[in-house]
Amino acid sequence: MTLPMPAWPIWLLSIVMVLFTAISVVLVLTVLIQKPQGGGLGSAFGGGGGSSGQTAFGTKTGDALTILTISVFVIYLALAIALNFGSKIVSAAPPAADPLAAPETAPTDAAPTNAAPAEPANGGMPATPATPVTAPSDGATPVAVPTPAQTPAPAPAADPAPAPIPAPGR
Repeated sequence: MTLPMPAWPIWLLSIVMVLFTAISVVLVLTVLIQKPQGGGLGSAFGGGGGSSGQTAFGTKTGDALTILTISVFVIYLALAIALNFGSKIVSAAPPAADPLAAPETAPTDAAPTNAAPAEPANGGMPATPATPVTAPSDGATPVAVPTPAQTPAPAPAADPAPAPIPAPGR
């Protein structure tokens, strides 16, 4: 029996996962250091009026941060797609069909789940072993006579259909 394995080696998946985590952190940080375009909640409470064009890196960093954010996002998407394909589970070889194995089939005569267990045909007495049949001395073919333990049990009576449920009171 072979165990399912990922499409890529484990060491390569580990490296890609570490890169993916690092790029995720860089993406979050690049989004957080950008200047707000609309003011957000800060302007709703009276703040942000005097700092409209000032950021930690100067006044013209908006274009560079936008390009950096888009670049990091493209790398993030490429690594996410690579991890998706690299971590797919593939089996080493399909299982070979065994020509000697019996095909699996579902049971055809399943007992209903609400039926009571059937009484033994012999009234709960232990089954008597079948007596061996010996060939008659006159050369005729032997005929097996069923003993009481070999007689088939009668089929249990089917449960009557449940009574219909009356409609709620009016």
